[in-house]
Amino acid sequence: MESQRLRRYLRHGLMPQLAAFDAVMRLGSVTRASEALHMAQPTVSGHLRKLSDALGVALFQCDGRRMLPTAPAHALHEGTRDLFTTLHGIECALAPWREAAQARADARLARVGAPQPDPRAPQERN
Repeated sequence: MESQRLRRYLRHGLMPQLAAFDAVMRLGSVTRASEALHMAQPTVSGHLRKLSDALGVALFQCDGRRMLPTAPAHALHEGTRDLFTTLHGIECALAPWREAAQARADARLARVGAPQPDPRAPQERN
């Protein structure tokens, strides 16, 4: 992929925009997507607008209160499903190392024990 075209996918904030887009496509509405993502509706709408601007295509058509996905939205959604599946696979692959690092940190804390107060620090008085 040409670096100029690739840059649009590496913009700051693109992952939250893609997550909002994916949720809207899967759940069928901005309201349900905002609830699932624990975001305000205007935040989800803003992510969709910024994503559409970054990609240079209209992702939805408004039909009264409904938002209908366009052909580019369906093509993008295919890619986001693949992307999130890949990211899930990466997380699963890294989990054993993350768990081992956490176990080592827990073992170090158990050996050292709870942090002791600094004897030079002023003592609280009741």
